Amino acid sequence: MLAECPQENCTVGTTGQCLLNHEPAATCPHYTALSEALETRGEEELLPEPEQNPSFSSSNTLTEDRLSYLMGGRYCTMVGIVGPPDSGKTAALVSLYLLLSHGRLQGFEYADSRSLMAFDEISRGARRWTGGMPQQMTPHTELSDDRAAGFLHLRIRAAQDNVPVDFLLPDLPGEWSTAMVEESRHDRLAFLERADVIWLMVDGARLASPTQRQGAIHRTKLYLQRLKEFFPDLPRVILVVTRADLGTASEKTLQTILTEGVALGIEITVQAISSFSANAEVPAGTGIAELIEASMGKQANAAVFWPSSSDNIGRAIENVGRGGVEI
Repeated sequence: MLAECPQENCTVGTTGQCLLNHEPAATCPHYTALSEALETRGEEELLPEPEQNPSFSSSNTLTEDRLSYLMGGRYCTMVGIVGPPDSGKTAALVSLYLLLSHGRLQGFEYADSRSLMAFDEISRGARRWTGGMPQQMTPHTELSDDRAAGFLHLRIRAAQDNVPVDFLLPDLPGEWSTAMVEESRHDRLAFLERADVIWLMVDGARLASPTQRQGAIHRTKLYLQRLKEFFPDLPRVILVVTRADLGTASEKTLQTILTEGVALGIEITVQAISSFSANAEVPAGTGIAELIEASMGKQANAAVFWPSSSDNIGRAIENVGRGGVEI
């Protein structure tokens, strides 16, 4: 026998003895039906060979479903992070995580995270290196799903009042922001409508460079224009000037960008940061604590992350900011 007999308790498949004492077993009336079934099954094609090997997401960031569950239980401060590739978006997140994990984020302490594996994944290159600072401290962000954003979660407790604040921080490829500016593709950034505050990242070294300054200013203005065009009900915007260890943007340069914000009706404050540092006079992590402080908003009743009604336009969470940090 090639398989078990359909009769209950028959062991002919293992012992060779028919339950009904047929000798040989092939004379059993059930044997014929079973043989025909086996022959038919053998003619059937099994599962087809896949066209390509299945791929699984290497990211441990939170999906939209998990965000909805988390936000349904307590108020969360959502930060929208946009900026061109290599503007320091991921580096800022890694610096924040490392400062918290070592108890060095002044005025704050770590409380919880639902995405520790994701933070571990993006911070590997920054935790251990020899022979001088590498040019690329963090990996280029890539998402397995080209349509949905991935979010990181951090619960931070302020030492001043011991009140924990849940932050949701997207780690997105800079190409998504570029596509918003150059291709008017903003569907993947729809979460900005629910953000409490937006970090607009700009490379401070470019703003400080005489040869790159005008291009960086023009690019930043385009980002502001597109944000206002696609998301009219914008929350507060913090212009995060990265790489402060490599140069300081002049007040005139920053004022040019702030003036554009005023013309568009966007509330903008400025915060310079240095996620990592090649300058002994500017410690790594400079400005990160101030950026977190400026991003905190008033705690309110929890709201649904993705409202079911298409008529609900604008953010589902009311924002009352504490103000930003001017420089």
